[in-house]
Amino acid sequence: MSQETVHVGVAGRGVVGVGDFEELRPEHQSAHGSPGREEGLPEWSVRARRPLDEGGILAEVEPGSLEAGRALALHRTMRTRASLHAHQLRQLATFFREDPEVRGVLDDAEVTALKVAAGLRCSYARAWAHVRDAHVAVEWMPLTFAYLRRGDLPEQWHHYLLRHVRRLTEEQTRAVDAHMAAVEIPSVSQDTFEKQVRLAVKLATAGTPPTPASRSRDVEIANIDTEAGTASLMVTGPILEIKALAHRLDVASRTVQRAQRHALEDGALGPVPFDIEGDLAERGRALSLRTLRYAILTHSVLDTDPVEEPASPYKLLVTVPATTLLGLDDAPAMLEGMTPVPAEQARALAAGERTWQRILTDPITGAYLPVSATTYHPTAQMRLQLRLRHPICAVPGCTRSTVMAAEDDHIIEYDHEHPGEGGQTSLWNLHRLCWQHHQMKTAGLIDPARDRRDDPASGDGTTTAGPLETTWKIDREIRARARENTDLLTPHTAEVMERAWRTHQRAHDGAARLRTQEKAGLREERTAGLAAHRGRRIIPPGPTIDEAAPPF
Repeated sequence: MSQETVHVGVAGRGVVGVGDFEELRPEHQSAHGSPGREEGLPEWSVRARRPLDEGGILAEVEPGSLEAGRALALHRTMRTRASLHAHQLRQLATFFREDPEVRGVLDDAEVTALKVAAGLRCSYARAWAHVRDAHVAVEWMPLTFAYLRRGDLPEQWHHYLLRHVRRLTEEQTRAVDAHMAAVEIPSVSQDTFEKQVRLAVKLATAGTPPTPASRSRDVEIANIDTEAGTASLMVTGPILEIKALAHRLDVASRTVQRAQRHALEDGALGPVPFDIEGDLAERGRALSLRTLRYAILTHSVLDTDPVEEPASPYKLLVTVPATTLLGLDDAPAMLEGMTPVPAEQARALAAGERTWQRILTDPITGAYLPVSATTYHPTAQMRLQLRLRHPICAVPGCTRSTVMAAEDDHIIEYDHEHPGEGGQTSLWNLHRLCWQHHQMKTAGLIDPARDRRDDPASGDGTTTAGPLETTWKIDREIRARARENTDLLTPHTAEVMERAWRTHQRAHDGAARLRTQEKAGLREERTAGLAAHRGRRIIPPGPTIDEAAPPF
């Protein structure tokens, strides 16, 4: 479960209203009748076959029909959405331009992005992209922005345009803007518009060096399938480098496969190379090239010589419910508190581990129960809990993972000279921040705080432990509140255990009643037998009767 932002406001001034920015005025929208060229825009050099006005739309359907009204309503909705999108971009561009912490430098828009993320209820990365796109659209591409403001440029078309200019310089972007302004955007088809965008980018970048390859290098996890328990590692880079990597991997896999075949044919007593499962001798054949490529990637040692690799505290945290381990149900495990792992994989993983660590959670809220420390550095158990409580950076909107590049941070600063007077090393006073936002907190650009009444150390122990809530001040004006991550499976596990207990209790009570009934039945049978025995008439034995000569 990711962090949840529950409140946004402005310190000392209340909530920001749209009146603080430019209002959406009627003159921003062109008439719905015949779309024309706005004054100040260049003459159209790329024309549509006919104007796309309301008359043209109605001509495509039966006049006066219900479908005609619906088609016209959809067209007007499209224009309204485009105008509203332009209004939001104008607000974002103004926010960025007037932010005193940024001073108009696009690469320094981190604080603006945090404020925007709080207002739009989106991630930090998405907010930064919104700020960048707004600045480019309003400041660098004013001609096409005029079409968007009037409702003549559909919102999705504008997104397409921005995606194609993201790697261009300001001068190149303005050249694309000038080219597209000469296209009859209100009436051309989507196919014509996209062709003109690609042409404009080609013309603007002609004769210029290509984008440096270093900007195109990336490695990321993608295609996470929680049902199958699989994910993909996507490596992006220059074509020559990627093909060279694929070639080296192919050569390595073929070399290992050849060694496996020789070992199996010779019947060598030693281990077979890359026998991951230890069953190649039994199978009698080498692994496939596809399997070997994966095995080499995932099991080879990454050599960083001559750079010394530091000791890494990195661990993959997989939380498995006790009910899943016991086989009572198939509730999934959670990888890093966020990604479900199928029950069968979780049980197999747990069976292969020598050491398990117990994590206690509140059965109602799923909050991780606190542990304590008396020093500046958190204990190993506290660091483990911080990883679970903050799988991503604790700053509202930030989605950076805290597995590696992150810091355990004291919310109230720890006083090294007087440890008893400063912030204590407790889970109530700790959270986990990515390096970038840890530096911003140190610089005073963001400031977190927690309610002391939520500190379990100050309570009486009678209340339910819930996820801790943090109030953030961003640049001393914007406020946002976020809650810690909780174990999503604890309430489910508690319900399963409670249901199993009730079933056991019913079975126990039923067995007790049956035993009581059986005992009562035995007593009744014994009593009835005694009564029958006492009431039976006993006749003393007499002389033997001669059947041949009866006495009568």
